[in-house]
Amino acid sequence: MNATLEPPLATTGGTAYARNVDILDFDDNEPLILVTNDDGVLSPGLHAAIEAVQGLGQVLVAAPTEQQTARGRSMVGNPADHFHPTTVDVDGAEVTAFHLDASPALVVRHAFAVLCGGRMPDIVVSGINYGENLGNNITISGTVGAAFQAAAQDVPAIAVSRQTDIEHHFVYGDLDWEEPIRVTRRYAQRLLELSRRRAPGELLPFDVLKIDVPHNCPVGTEERITRLSRHHYFHTVVSEPRVDGTLSSGTTTIHVDRNALSPEDDIYAFAVDRVVSVTPLTLDCTASLARADDLLKGASVRA
Repeated sequence: MNATLEPPLATTGGTAYARNVDILDFDDNEPLILVTNDDGVLSPGLHAAIEAVQGLGQVLVAAPTEQQTARGRSMVGNPADHFHPTTVDVDGAEVTAFHLDASPALVVRHAFAVLCGGRMPDIVVSGINYGENLGNNITISGTVGAAFQAAAQDVPAIAVSRQTDIEHHFVYGDLDWEEPIRVTRRYAQRLLELSRRRAPGELLPFDVLKIDVPHNCPVGTEERITRLSRHHYFHTVVSEPRVDGTLSSGTTTIHVDRNALSPEDDIYAFAVDRVVSVTPLTLDCTASLARADDLLKGASVRA
């Protein structure tokens, strides 16, 4: 899968895009799927995600111009930039994609505002990311951040990540995407059906499905619904700490202590049992009000 950052004249999902685009027009009777990522418009993982949803509806692709890994849900970008159309090669076909010099969440927000032709997508597919997103590290992820931005604007989303070596987190590698494509398509199809079926104002029991696909995932591999682990998966180690140590002096490692994990955890499912982890997430980060109330009132009384 290759890409060139050149303005195209192409057609995607029945919608024509020209070199100078004022507004896009989509068929309101057909599903609209926005595909995005945090690895940039040239990422083979993005092209794999596009391939995964082809034929499920109208496909709109909007991604960062360059690598935006670890941006979380930050809203940063070049305020003078705008979306630029280009073409990417997906399974031998030219597909139009729009790119913007901005973080993944800001790309999603701006795509909703200016690319969707006056409607909202039915779902957002964020990924397929180079590198798994697990445990309490996920708030760092631009892949998850883009999905949460969609959910914050009432669009259900999936954030899909493929296991890779750490060296590929910032540099694309030549990987086989067949298995992540299969998993992505299945959950995109399920989420699309749920989204199209829900009544106006009806909420799903989750806002984002975080999906992590292990390196070896043949047909028949278990797909397990998991909880988000409270443990780290990626750890940063500074071998010789000193005040003037640079940010680059830290080394990212993976450490999994299976005895500290619950079998329900995403890390356990993925790293110990080697199955696909599907973690339903919500925007509501509120802790237990009753427990917090008891603890805080107790603390004030003791004080």
